[in-house]
Amino acid sequence: MTHLVDMHMHAGFADDPVAFAHRLADAGIVSFANTVTPVEYARLSPMLADIPTMRLGLGLHPWWVDTPELGTLDDSLDAFAAQLDTTRFVGEVGLDFWPKRASTKDAQIRAFTRITTLCAAKGDMLISMHSVKAERELLDVLEDSGCLGRCICILHSYGGPSDQLSRAVEDGCLFSVGTRMLSTKRGHEYARIIPEECLLVESDLPAAANEPASARDVKRNLELVIDGLARIRGTDLERLRESIGARSDVLLGL
Repeated sequence: MTHLVDMHMHAGFADDPVAFAHRLADAGIVSFANTVTPVEYARLSPMLADIPTMRLGLGLHPWWVDTPELGTLDDSLDAFAAQLDTTRFVGEVGLDFWPKRASTKDAQIRAFTRITTLCAAKGDMLISMHSVKAERELLDVLEDSGCLGRCICILHSYGGPSDQLSRAVEDGCLFSVGTRMLSTKRGHEYARIIPEECLLVESDLPAAANEPASARDVKRNLELVIDGLARIRGTDLERLRESIGARSDVLLGL
C-alpha cells in the first residue's frame, strides 16, 4: 500500500476545498472529510463529488448546535435528516460538555440523540464523533439509539476517562488517533493499549476555517502519528501502516 488514509480532517476549512482535495490526492492521501453543519455539507458535496480519494461526512458539530445564522436547531436537524439519504458518511457530530459549552448541553444531547437515531434507522453508517467531558453520555446515547449495533462508530482524538475507553472498546468503537492525542500522557497510554484492530489515524487539518494547511502538512502529520504509534506500541512500522491503511480503505469503500 502506497497511500495514507486520513480518517478525520476538514477540507471545508481550506481556502479552496477542491484544490486542496486534489493536492491531497496527488500526495497519495485518501481522506474522510468532516463537516460541521448541514449547510457546509450541502455546499461541499457537489464540489467534491467527483474526487474519488475523498469521502465527505454530513455533520452537525456540537459547537454549532446553537448558531443563529444557521436558523434554529430544528432547522439544522431537519436539514441533516433531509441530506442523510445522500451519504453513508457522518461527521463531525458528538457532545462537548467543556464548561464554556455548558449552556448548550441540552441542545447538544437533543441533536446527538436525533442524529444517532436517524443513523441507526438507516444502518451501516460510518460516524466520526467528537467527545469532550461527555464520554459516558455519548456512549449512553449511542447504546440507547441502537447506533452501536447498526453503525460503525469512530471516536475522534479520544481523551476521556479510562473506564469509558474500555467501555467503548467493548462496544466495538474505533479510534482515530492524531498528534494532539499523542502529545498528552493520557493519550500516549491510550495509544499503547487500544487494540490494533480499533486503530485509525487522523490529521484534523486544517485546524480552523481559512487556517493554512498544505498537503505536505497533512502527509507529515499522518506519518508522525503512524511513526509514534509504532514506537509507542513497539511494533513494526510498515506492518502497522499496512494494517491501519487496509482497515481504513475498507471503511471508506475503496
